[in-house]
Amino acid sequence: MHVKPLGLRSVSILILLCASFLIIPVSIKAEEALPPITIDDVQTDFGDNYVHYPQLSGMDDLAIQTAINNTIVEEANIAQRLTTLSTLQPGGTGLQVSYTAYQQGMLLSVLIDANGVMANLRKGQEYTALSFDLRTGNRITLSDFFVSPDEALAWMEQQISDSLEDELSSYLMYAELTPLPEDNFYFDQKGITFYYPNKQFSLLSGYSGAVQFQYGELQPLLITEADAVPARLDALLPQQSDTDIKAAIEAIVSKGTLPYLPVHLGDSIPELIDQFRLPNTPDQFPGGRYFQFEDAAFRQVLILSDALTADYDASIVEGIQARRMNLYGIQTGVTTQSQWRKILGETPGTVVAYDSAIAPDYGLPVGTADYYSIGDKQLMLYADEDGVLYAIQLKN
Repeated sequence: MHVKPLGLRSVSILILLCASFLIIPVSIKAEEALPPITIDDVQTDFGDNYVHYPQLSGMDDLAIQTAINNTIVEEANIAQRLTTLSTLQPGGTGLQVSYTAYQQGMLLSVLIDANGVMANLRKGQEYTALSFDLRTGNRITLSDFFVSPDEALAWMEQQISDSLEDELSSYLMYAELTPLPEDNFYFDQKGITFYYPNKQFSLLSGYSGAVQFQYGELQPLLITEADAVPARLDALLPQQSDTDIKAAIEAIVSKGTLPYLPVHLGDSIPELIDQFRLPNTPDQFPGGRYFQFEDAAFRQVLILSDALTADYDASIVEGIQARRMNLYGIQTGVTTQSQWRKILGETPGTVVAYDSAIAPDYGLPVGTADYYSIGDKQLMLYADEDGVLYAIQLKN
């Protein structure tokens, strides 16, 4: 439903609330859901301002369906957002409420993003992340993912402190990375992302901070029982032979990407900036530029492009460098050079030593790069001075 934003102040709250619950038939197909469950997009739009949120339909158990739908509305403050929407003045600060939903079988995760006029009538941004087991209607918690939630939290908090504290801008007003917001997380096929309250950790863009953990790096901490959440999400890496690991690596490299990442070689840099936000001017290295996007999926992941011009309106992704990655068992910070050579080949196509005169130019520690040619792509595995994997890089 689209209504021209004329005379909004005369629209009654009752009419608005009634209209908002008209379900527009925009549905996201559920993955492997039995019975077929749909996620309906409930929309109220006024010009450039809108409130969109998900509601389930098609469940056999209507009590569970109603309880989940009500929880989404209540936890995401949908009624308050709709009230705010009805009072907006043309030309003033607006309000956009959107969402992302991921369903795998009978598991559902929802992320609602509210950006604009908040309940305190000031401009702000808030994330609400909710996850449900559709078999029971229960909220999913960290105890459904991890053998020991406390140990997992401690490990994750140490990881984000080690990887983010030195990168955070001194201009940030709110930059408290711990405690991790354990009750506000979203899962999808790539991993688990935690969303902070804006006044605990917020970014230069004004968005609330978030940190993502790929399933690959969480393997030792995950519950492994067949009926537990990680298995139901296909989050567990199977035990594979070296031959199988090599085949999986060749398959993903041939697609021009690496596991868990929402980016491919050849993607448009301006389009990625629009989607994932660029907080800082890209750093340069000999022959190119490193882009560090703000989105949580890009923690310790750099995107490589050219440095031919001052701007990058026509630039594309020429490389992906991951300093946080589990490549089907070859893992940064864990796997040694001898171990990956056993899998990929004892004699890489090229081996290059980066000494103290060269390595800093590329933002790398002193170490050694093994280059493997896979089809028309080049895979680099970089070992630090201890011979442990520091970075994985993919280029054309």
